[in-house]
Amino acid sequence: MKSLIAFIITLSLCFANVVNANDEFSDAVQVGDLIQVNVPGESTLNTGFQVDKRGRITLPEVGAVFVAGYDSEQLNKVVLESLATAYKDLSNASVYVKEQQIIIYVQGYVEQPGEYTLALGSSIQMALYAAGGLRPGAQLDKLILKRGVDKKEFNYKRFLDSGDESTLPTLQSLDSLFVPASPLVGNIEQEFDAAKLANSGDSADSRNSIKVFGEVNAPGSFTYKENTDLVDVLMRSGGVTRYASVEQIRVISNNTPTLFNLKRYLDSGDESLLPILRPGATIFVPKQEEEIKSGANMVYVMGEVAAPGAFEGKRDATFMDILANAGGPTRFAESRQIRVIKADGR
Repeated sequence: MKSLIAFIITLSLCFANVVNANDEFSDAVQVGDLIQVNVPGESTLNTGFQVDKRGRITLPEVGAVFVAGYDSEQLNKVVLESLATAYKDLSNASVYVKEQQIIIYVQGYVEQPGEYTLALGSSIQMALYAAGGLRPGAQLDKLILKRGVDKKEFNYKRFLDSGDESTLPTLQSLDSLFVPASPLVGNIEQEFDAAKLANSGDSADSRNSIKVFGEVNAPGSFTYKENTDLVDVLMRSGGVTRYASVEQIRVISNNTPTLFNLKRYLDSGDESLLPILRPGATIFVPKQEEEIKSGANMVYVMGEVAAPGAFEGKRDATFMDILANAGGPTRFAESRQIRVIKADGR
């Protein structure tokens, strides 16, 4: 007897599992779906009715009918029973899901925030497109998907870079998609100029960004990237200007100041000369005028020449080469008494 009871219980559990498994794959009505109601001769009914946020459709002469979660058989039964209270002949009536849809709310920094009805299976990109697209200044790496009390942050920029849809969350009906504004936009609403943003850097993280200023064409804060070096950052800032002192570039990385000679690196190609950049590093490129030129290769020209100053001597440079770089003697120069003082004082 006990064996028979155990056998019956086992069969019951197996049957329940099969029913549950079938329910998981059933086409249940959900919020946003379009329900088609056909009743011959009734023009007000032969159309689609969308399931509202409460899971109901509103039928003429009948009112609201709850249908969310029903399969096709249950849907047909419930709707026809409701119609029977106002209509007599329903022998040829039919009810079915005409189109599976979802209702999505798009908020934040988009052109047209609001509520949108999308086809089932629509992606994040389709939701943003329905809202008119992103506004210039939207922060692409911190989009938020809200589902009930749960929030999930994801990187939309990563999808745009790779095309990998697995990096994006899937949408369900009644989800809310929030697009934040970049901190670079500022606290005052004004017309956004992408060119000015590019000229001031591309980073929205002030703590980890690399700051570049001084004699560069586009100073600003730039996003820190793994394995980036100083030359990469200088190129992202538009390169150095004609007045830059490339031998005296100052770098503060990991709270440690260093002096970098870009000319020596370019002459040698030795990558060991490049300073290691850490998140939050600071790079300053000074002007040539602010630099005191000194060294074994420097030649100083003073007196009655057109452009006195310090000039870097080259190997095999002659006296006439140096004098020509200084603009040559002026009309008042006494060319018979030019003095040359060597490094040892002779």
